[in-house]
Amino acid sequence: MVMKTSVENAVDACESQEDSRKKFVDRIIKTNREVFIMSSLLDNQMCGYDLIKEIFTRCDVFLSQGAVYPVLYTLEEDGLLRAEYRKGDMRTKRYSLTPKGREIAEKDVEIFAKALKQVTLLLKR
Repeated sequence: MVMKTSVENAVDACESQEDSRKKFVDRIIKTNREVFIMSSLLDNQMCGYDLIKEIFTRCDVFLSQGAVYPVLYTLEEDGLLRAEYRKGDMRTKRYSLTPKGREIAEKDVEIFAKALKQVTLLLKR
C-alpha cells in the first residue's frame, strides 16, 4: 500500500472542490438556461451554435442543441426573439432580441443577479 503525501492529499482535496464547484455551476446554468441565452443575445445576434459556444466559453458549461433550440423556438413564438437568415446563407438562423425581449432579458438578468446575491448572503451565515 502506497501512502499519499500531504501535498498529494491537498491536491486531491482541491480537485474535489473544483469538481463540486463545476457541478453546481453546471446545474445553475442548465436550470436557468433561458436567462443565459437571453443574456448572451443582449450584445450580439447569434445562431444556436454560437450561443452554445458562447456559454461554453464564458461558463465552461456545455448546453446541447436539444437544450438550446427548444428555448430559442419558444422565445421566438412568445415574440421575445426574432430569427433571420443572412443573405446568401439560408441554412443558419440568427437570433436577436425584440424590443420586448430586450426589456425582459435586462430585467431577468438583474433579478437573477439579485437572487444569487441573496442566496450567497444566506449561505454565509
